[in-house]
Amino acid sequence: MPDLALDLRFLRYAILVAEHGSFRRAADAMNLSQSTVSRRIQLLERRVGVPLFERSRSGVRPTPAGERFIREAAFGAEHIRQAVSSLSMEKRGQIGELKIGLMASLASGFLADVLEAFHFRFPNIDIKIEEATAQATAAGVLSGRLDAAFIPGEPRLPGCQAMHLWGEPLYVAVSKHHSMAARVGVNWEDLRDETFLVAADVHGPEVEAIIVRQLSGLGFHPRISVQRVGRENLLNMVGMGFGVTLAATSTQGASYPAVIFVPLAEGGEVFNSSVVWSTNNVNPALKRLLDLSASIAKTHQRRSSTVLEAIQRLT
Repeated sequence: MPDLALDLRFLRYAILVAEHGSFRRAADAMNLSQSTVSRRIQLLERRVGVPLFERSRSGVRPTPAGERFIREAAFGAEHIRQAVSSLSMEKRGQIGELKIGLMASLASGFLADVLEAFHFRFPNIDIKIEEATAQATAAGVLSGRLDAAFIPGEPRLPGCQAMHLWGEPLYVAVSKHHSMAARVGVNWEDLRDETFLVAADVHGPEVEAIIVRQLSGLGFHPRISVQRVGRENLLNMVGMGFGVTLAATSTQGASYPAVIFVPLAEGGEVFNSSVVWSTNNVNPALKRLLDLSASIAKTHQRRSSTVLEAIQRLT
C-alpha cells in the first residue's frame, strides 16, 4: 500500500469532508462520486490507525483525533502548496535571486532604466549588486559568483556570451574655471594642448584609445596622465584643475559641482557597454534580465543617436 500519509489527495479529501460535514457535498465539490470519497477516507483512517470522522444520519464530523489531524494536515498542505508555487515561479524566473556586477553609476542612463524596470516587473526577485572594476566583475562571472556583469566594450571571455547594449555620447569634463567651461561644444583640435586624466581601470583603456586615435589623427601628440583612482576622484581632480577627461552621458547624473561637462561636437565617438554572462548559467531570472535589457537597449539606441546628431551639429 502506498504511503497515504504523504498523499496530498487524501489529505485534501479529509479537509473538504470536514469543511462540508458530508461525504456527498465534499464529493460534489471535487467532482467525484460519494463512494470514492468515502472509500479513500476509510483507507486514510486505516493508514493513520484511528477514526477521523464520526458518521451519523445527519452527516459526518471529525473526531477529536480527526480535528487535530485535519488542523495539522491543513497547515502542512498550505506550506507544501506554497513551496510548489514558489518552485514554479522560480522556474519561470518570477522569484529568486540575481547577482549583478557593474561599474557605472546608477544615477542615470541605461543601467538605471534597466534595474528600475526589472525591479518593477519582478519585485520578488532579490537583486544583489556588486560594484567593482571591469576585471573584477568579469572574474565574478567566470567563477559563477555573479550571474551577469555590465562592463565596457564587447568583452570575449571563455565560456561566456556578451551582448552589446548601449553606447553613450562623449563629453569633455573640465573644471568650472576652465576657459572652455562656458562653451556649448568643443572639438578635438580645441583639446590638443590639454592634459587628459585617465583612470588605470574602469573605462581607462577605452578612454585612452579614443584620445590617442583622435588627436594622433590630427597630427597632435596627446598628453595623458594615468591615475590609479576611481571615477569619482578622477572627476574631483578635474574640478581641482589637474586636467580634463572624457565622460559619458550618464556621468552627468552624479553631482560634481566643480566640474562642467561640455559636449564633444565631432568624432562620433561613444562609450560602448555590454552585458556578459556564462553560457552554463541556468538561473531563469537571468533570461528575464537579458530580455528586458535588450528591449530597453533599442529605446536607448534611438535616443543616443538623436543626442549624438545634436552634439555633432554644435560648433
